[in-house]
Amino acid sequence: MQAAQLSVGLDVGGTKTAALLVDSSSCVLGQTTVPTHTATPDELLATITRAIHAVLAEANATPQQIRSIGLGVPGQVDPATGIVKLAVNLNLQTFPLGPTISARFKAPTFLENDVRTAAIGAFDYLRQTEPVQSIAYVSIGTGIAAGVILNGRLHRGQNGMAGEIGHMTVEPDGELCNCGLRGCLETIVAGPAMIRQMNIASPQNQVQNAGAVYEAAAQGNQAAQQVVQRVSQHLSRAIQWLIMTYDVEKVLLGGGVTRSGEAFLAPILRELARLRQQSTLAAELLPDEKLYLIPPDYNPGVWGAVHLANQMSSETITHISANDKGRSSLKT
Repeated sequence: MQAAQLSVGLDVGGTKTAALLVDSSSCVLGQTTVPTHTATPDELLATITRAIHAVLAEANATPQQIRSIGLGVPGQVDPATGIVKLAVNLNLQTFPLGPTISARFKAPTFLENDVRTAAIGAFDYLRQTEPVQSIAYVSIGTGIAAGVILNGRLHRGQNGMAGEIGHMTVEPDGELCNCGLRGCLETIVAGPAMIRQMNIASPQNQVQNAGAVYEAAAQGNQAAQQVVQRVSQHLSRAIQWLIMTYDVEKVLLGGGVTRSGEAFLAPILRELARLRQQSTLAAELLPDEKLYLIPPDYNPGVWGAVHLANQMSSETITHISANDKGRSSLKT
């Protein structure tokens, strides 16, 4: 194994951190998931360090063999400086995460928002079979946000906030959101919001995750069916907004809530069909083929982070094609 030929990608979340180690041909050499500790910046750094050492150990490799590191991090980040401006879930504010990791491992480290990083990974995954250039990736889990790639380039916007659809107001008199506004999309369609709605509507059928809401709906529970219908209506509108705003070829859906598969997707498709019946423009722009559900065994976040590391830049998107075994080959 040659020196400094390995790349590490990390998807850093509020509860867990996933890491992937690949060689210069993007073949997987090691992968792991560890709990994220966020009480202090030092604890977070220890989490990232532990994850990197774990994948190195799996490959019988050393830190000196790392060529570059990519990090996907929730919150506001500055990719140019590697500074995390604000990441509430990680308890970070104006923290030089990229430079700190770079100094610790003596390897260039590239930082990007986690959903935008996942958009890169999702884009690469779809490019295996379809020569798309413009996509929106929607992550629906603890929150909801989108990452947008236009003409093969990651679109961040003026303040690096492009795609933050979770904080669009959809019900002005709705529930108070953590951002301070009422009726944000996130207060309705995110996983915790679904659980909360279900447990209020059906206290005798308490659920612990969004998947249980979809299961209950499939079994005929009326409260669950109403929650699913409400969620699907708002998600279909969000998908419509993204397509109408960015004119993307595909909208890719991922995140924990989407793991319910067909039970998640089918009601959204029904809502889109209803929109098509009402509008010739919708009929043209919102065909079912616009949607693509990311397989649950593919982690776009960690593969997007690998891409950041491999490309030494988070600006121009080139093609990593991954096969079913999780190995990938980098192509320009």
